[in-house]
Amino acid sequence: MLLELKRAHDTLLSCLDELERLTLDAAPDRARLANIRWKLSKASAERRRLVDAACDLLMISALSVDRTRVAALRENDAESVAASSSHVRQWSVDQVLADWDGYRAASAALRRAMRARILQEQRTLYPLLDRAAA
Repeated sequence: MLLELKRAHDTLLSCLDELERLTLDAAPDRARLANIRWKLSKASAERRRLVDAACDLLMISALSVDRTRVAALRENDAESVAASSSHVRQWSVDQVLADWDGYRAASAALRRAMRARILQEQRTLYPLLDRAAA
């Protein structure tokens, strides 16, 4: 499970990098934007599925103090998903094309939050999953 989660994180980070490169352009490319957002959504859903599975496993197998950390991580994920969903609803492709500068700023903020979330998951879950596999 640890290897799968690492791959999912790497894929999601790669998608975030790709979106960041796109937002450096002076004007948006509709097709490229739609493609990157689709890949990002798919990668994010896979990461979320694996994080949920890891949390389920660790809530059974981890020490009590570690289960508390896992539960806190899981609770925080609901806020992260809500923020991401709100961003996607607010920034349809047409809205992005209409307000490129506004989208670039909003996208940068969301990308920072997503990267921070991934780092939190890595710091919390990787050692626990490594220990559980031993």
